[in-house]
Amino acid sequence: MTPRVPWLAIMLVGLLAELALSKDSHEKLKDIEKRLDRNKIAGIKQKCSTLGLDANEWARKTDEELGEILKNTAASDWNYETNVTDENARKVEKVAADLERWIIPVMKTAEYYLNHSKELCDATTFRMLRWFRQMTVVPPAKNEETRLRITQLLTEMRKIYATSNVTRDETVYKLSDLSDILAKSRDNDELLWAWGAWHNTTGRQVKKPYEELVSKMNEAAKDNGYTDIGLYWKYADYDRSDIESEMEKLYKQTLPLYEQLHAYVRRKLADRYKNVDRTGFIPAHLLGNMWAQDWEMIDDILLPYPISSSNYNVTQALISQGFTPERMFRLAEQFFVSLGLEPMTPDFWNKSMFVRPTDNRPVECHASAYDFASPTDFRIKMCTEVTSEDLETIHHEMGHVEYFMQYRHQQFVFRTGANAAFHEAIGDTISLSVRTDTHLAAIGLIPPSLPRLTPKQLHEQKMNSLMRTALLKIAFLPFGYAMDKWRFKVFRGEITPADYTSSWWNMREYYGGITAPIPRSSDDFDLGAKYHIPANVPYSRYFFSFVGQFQFHAALCKEAGHKGPLYTCDIYRSTKAGNKLRSALSLGSSRPSEEVLQAFTGQRSFKADSMLEYFKPLDEWLKNENKGHKVGWKREGHRP
Repeated sequence: MTPRVPWLAIMLVGLLAELALSKDSHEKLKDIEKRLDRNKIAGIKQKCSTLGLDANEWARKTDEELGEILKNTAASDWNYETNVTDENARKVEKVAADLERWIIPVMKTAEYYLNHSKELCDATTFRMLRWFRQMTVVPPAKNEETRLRITQLLTEMRKIYATSNVTRDETVYKLSDLSDILAKSRDNDELLWAWGAWHNTTGRQVKKPYEELVSKMNEAAKDNGYTDIGLYWKYADYDRSDIESEMEKLYKQTLPLYEQLHAYVRRKLADRYKNVDRTGFIPAHLLGNMWAQDWEMIDDILLPYPISSSNYNVTQALISQGFTPERMFRLAEQFFVSLGLEPMTPDFWNKSMFVRPTDNRPVECHASAYDFASPTDFRIKMCTEVTSEDLETIHHEMGHVEYFMQYRHQQFVFRTGANAAFHEAIGDTISLSVRTDTHLAAIGLIPPSLPRLTPKQLHEQKMNSLMRTALLKIAFLPFGYAMDKWRFKVFRGEITPADYTSSWWNMREYYGGITAPIPRSSDDFDLGAKYHIPANVPYSRYFFSFVGQFQFHAALCKEAGHKGPLYTCDIYRSTKAGNKLRSALSLGSSRPSEEVLQAFTGQRSFKADSMLEYFKPLDEWLKNENKGHKVGWKREGHRP
């Protein structure tokens, strides 16, 4: 899921000053900002020169201008994604060009003031200048034609993804239809067809424009002093360059649990499908998701114990109680209000898109939250189905909107997450409470008084619940890790277009034990069939957020006074937890992310300890269940 913060919008061609920005220069500017902060806290008045005063006033006025531009950007992006037409695409390109004309001199001016940092006297102004210089997904190429071409390529790829469909026996299948087959069918041939249909149709169309996009983005990055676009992404999203090593640490820390889960799932699938090697890779089409990034949709095969009176089907409860998509959104709003946070605005209810339009116009159904840089205009775009999965997605997306509302008092340039992972982690943190039996009972989706359960039934209920969550959260980690690891290598030139697909599946096999279900060739581009590639959305934020959400959950549960295992915690109706959440969200990006994380969790970086604590009972159960069976897969010859 994606928060659509306008200045990070995918179509914006970013615009840094034409000046080399080395790692040393980034660190130097961070040190100066820290010094100004310390002086401010200590009450030390910094001598302010005429230039420093000019910088303060310029930053204030520029931020006001930015607000108006962001409103236009959000509107054009929304109009395009809710009505994918050539006309709306041209409007997006025009708004992007208008933004570019405005922001290039803004970036140069910000750079000028930063080059005279000794004369700057205000810590907030200094941080605003740094953000003004580094606001978007792609920095500017010196060549105007290159800048325009990047915008055109992004528009082209997004249109391919949004409008792709497959026809079979005169029936047209959209992505949602093909995903439904992968989630519900248990016929190997049908699953193979659905998987191949989407990847072959969409990925192959995206390959050529993506090759060109990589070249153009790298040209832009080098024009601005970066070795490649990946290095720029690291600084833009996290203000640091060591992201790959941080991801590797978390991957290795969580790998033993993933391997246990993988071994169990592989064995269960081998019992059902003849084409599964009990000691090797799992074919991607069998895991219930188009990209095999989560496996929850095949829980009917994978749950440790049969569903009985002690296990309830939330989707069936939603349907039987007559829930509509809007009522599901109202239920999610109730969660946030119970924490003492704000309800959704009238604009939200009047302007959001909760279901696929009935007029059959092409829309991009990927669930997203939008900030229109307004005190009241926040929206969600989603083609909602009445399912437990979509109920959690709604809570996730509404978490983005709550974040928007909490930091709307900040300067426009600070209206985003503390770092790129925060937005995603906040939404998923809420979902961890929503998944608990305590919460489902509180909102009437399972009986409030469960039948008297034996110790054996309680154990089975616990294992089934933890397994469902692990199929969503733990199964994702190698996929989330590989996505931007692959892109960083592509951006550095370590992977060439001829090897796009072979290198991707090499990574999927090596890091996650997942393999392509049908032969692939250099003509294929299976990653192009995943939204975040044609949309050019960096993906490391999702990997970090899947780990960080458990840190956030643990911190909020502690604040709420929860007693007992972490996996049983529900922060619903805890205003203490709500106050702690509000204090973190309200800062936006006005403070360094390490500082926000420290205040929120007591730790300055993302750690997997809380995640492992959450799943400890399942980990122990899996180890016992996997005794005498192969755990892991052959990695020799697969090192990416």
